[in-house]
Amino acid sequence: MKQISSTTPISFGQLRQHWRQQFAENQIESAAIDSRLLLCAAAEIDQAQLIGKEHDLVSPEILARMDGFGQRRLAHEPVARILGEAAFYGRVFSLNADTLVPRPDTEVLVERGLQALPKVGHFIDLGTGTGCIAISLLAERVDCTAVATDIAAGALEMARENATRHEVSDRLELVTSNWFDAIPAQNQFDLILSNPPYIAEHEKALMNKEALDYDPALALFAEDEGMAAYHQILAGAKMRLRQGGKLLFEIGFRQAELMEKAAIAAGAQQVTFFKDLSGHNRVAEISW
Repeated sequence: MKQISSTTPISFGQLRQHWRQQFAENQIESAAIDSRLLLCAAAEIDQAQLIGKEHDLVSPEILARMDGFGQRRLAHEPVARILGEAAFYGRVFSLNADTLVPRPDTEVLVERGLQALPKVGHFIDLGTGTGCIAISLLAERVDCTAVATDIAAGALEMARENATRHEVSDRLELVTSNWFDAIPAQNQFDLILSNPPYIAEHEKALMNKEALDYDPALALFAEDEGMAAYHQILAGAKMRLRQGGKLLFEIGFRQAELMEKAAIAAGAQQVTFFKDLSGHNRVAEISW
């Protein structure tokens, strides 16, 4: 790899172009945007400011910081992991090793949740991770309250931080729980949402290397063809839903048929699927 001397003056534009080329040569498809985002983070500026600094010289401190970021990206560590945060549904969420990186596909779950929530609704988000689903819903619907669960203490720590960041912590209760285990059966919700682990072990070979290497396995993989968590949640959902309430799942793009069978076996009366931007079935809406 071509090295940059710390004693040779280099502009922001030249440094950005250097890392863009390095990333592209290492088969990183998002080389252009990654080089911009990482340089902005290294310099603690936004992208508009970066344009204005195109011909300015980079300080040794920024150069060293960018080198560290660049080396991590060359090892295919995701940009969101390097920065410790990711954008989701118009907001930025902090993340750590116990959480998934929020993904655009999951925004479909939020959209359906907004449609399903009644006025002054109360909902639960199972396996909340960063809290991006529950917090996005609460931020959009100031009349609603929620419970969010996770089994990982580090994930709940991030959800708490993000709830404070987006000023919804007074309407969000965070609970350590494996799905419904710590949620009393008499607790009633208008909506239950979950983006649980749904990847079967044999599908590892099909996965993006960055997700496989850097996302927590606990949040990715499930037994029974990826359906184990769904079965556990389905078993406890009906008794916790208010009249007219709905259960929303994010699902794998090959799981619609399995999900429909599982929901019907759990007594569901209706199962509807909604597609993501790629045209894949991504959200299952289930009612009893």
